[in-house]
Amino acid sequence: MKRIPIEPSFAAWRRAARALLRQEIEPAQVEWVELASDALEGARSDAGQDTSSPAVTSTSGTTDTTDISATAVTGSSPTPNNTAPPAIPRELLARLKAAACYRAPDRWALLYRVLWRWTHGERQVIALDDPDGAQLAQRIQSVDHESEDLVTLTLFRRRDPSMGLPEFVGWYEPHHDLLERAAAYFGKRMGDSTWMLATPQGAAFWNGMLLRIGRPATEESAQTAHALPAGAMAGEAITSEPTEALWLAYYASAFNAEPAPVPLRYWRTPAAGPPLPARLARERSRLGAQSAAVTVPERAPIEYSAVTPPLREPTGPLATCRRCALWRNAKQAVAGAGPARATLMVVGEQPGEYENQHGEPFGGPAGQLLDTVLARAGLERSALYLTYAIKHYKWETLDQQRIHRTPAPREVEACQYWLEQELTHIAPRVVVTLGATALKALTGAHVNLSEYLGQTIARDGRLIVPTWHPSYALRTADAHLREDIVATIVSAFRRAAELAAEGTSCCR
Repeated sequence: MKRIPIEPSFAAWRRAARALLRQEIEPAQVEWVELASDALEGARSDAGQDTSSPAVTSTSGTTDTTDISATAVTGSSPTPNNTAPPAIPRELLARLKAAACYRAPDRWALLYRVLWRWTHGERQVIALDDPDGAQLAQRIQSVDHESEDLVTLTLFRRRDPSMGLPEFVGWYEPHHDLLERAAAYFGKRMGDSTWMLATPQGAAFWNGMLLRIGRPATEESAQTAHALPAGAMAGEAITSEPTEALWLAYYASAFNAEPAPVPLRYWRTPAAGPPLPARLARERSRLGAQSAAVTVPERAPIEYSAVTPPLREPTGPLATCRRCALWRNAKQAVAGAGPARATLMVVGEQPGEYENQHGEPFGGPAGQLLDTVLARAGLERSALYLTYAIKHYKWETLDQQRIHRTPAPREVEACQYWLEQELTHIAPRVVVTLGATALKALTGAHVNLSEYLGQTIARDGRLIVPTWHPSYALRTADAHLREDIVATIVSAFRRAAELAAEGTSCCR
């Protein structure tokens, strides 16, 4: 068995994988060993006098000085042979690169196994019903989800100018290796400002012209420690109120996402007060401003490829649905509940932990708040049909607890079949969508929830009233902001009840 020590980077793995493929070495014959920078240097020195061509040790204790080691560790050219490196689609390469960010002991082994199977004709390796394909997709989704959180929640704080450069500092503690992704994203959007984005594993530095990423060297670490006092990295960087407001406005306009308390791992001392007060002001100004139903962009045509094959039609009831991979980690699918001909339907994003265990929609904390909202709006739960855009609970483990994960577009598309079935059978006059995912599932468009709050959308012969999800209010720490959110939801249900009572196909 080949033992391949590599630095934890996609580039290093790719070089090693190409050499292994040239030699037709099967995945079962490879042991990938991920080394830190200092350990990698030690492995090179211990391999022999010539550190530019270290040996690769096998599990039997013997050494193998094949060209794989030179490619895997030093990046030098492998020994020439007559076997050309196999070509793979650019889309597959991008998926492998994204999955490489997922921190797991077997990440390089999984990537090589997928690559090997693809290059040997097993195109089903990327399908969701394939064990390797499902695991690859799950890791990509986890990386994409954390990437979205990272760019949305990371706060850069301004340092005292007397401290010198960088002007701004940011901190996050990622579950996965996302520093390069984040640095490239912020590098395009922060102009000429000098900044440093630090993580426990390394840092990215921008001097206004050049982006540098990596683990700081000893000298560089000393300079950084001198430039950044301990308080700065603990969230105590000096900042003025106008500067803080400027950054809040930047995030409000750049990301336009639901505000949420900043987790500890994104900034160790979150800023006080409402996270994005400007958005709440815009929301309030929209309430009651529209007297006619608005339209949303048309549904984009669905395009399939080798990586995203067409969805298969279900062969049984919802409980046996396998159109996406969420069923693997959920206890059960949660179907809608309510009167067969309800005039008002409520669509949430997906079941939570409580619903996953009990099989009934809106029974957990968000459901309890929904009951309070319905009571304030003068509605009875028994008169409504309650369902979800996604029928299985999507979660991940954080600190040994299950936490909610936002469904991917592919998963929303897969569950569209069941939602359309409910819309056809119930035929509601009005649909209240709770949260952005439900709104997108009903409209089929890439719309922003905040743009349609307080409005009514006419779509496919029915009226859609978008509003916040009750769980958003539960996540909001500020009591006044939380009450504003609840009041907005109550207003949306009152509006929906009026429209349902009218029985018309457009707003009054």
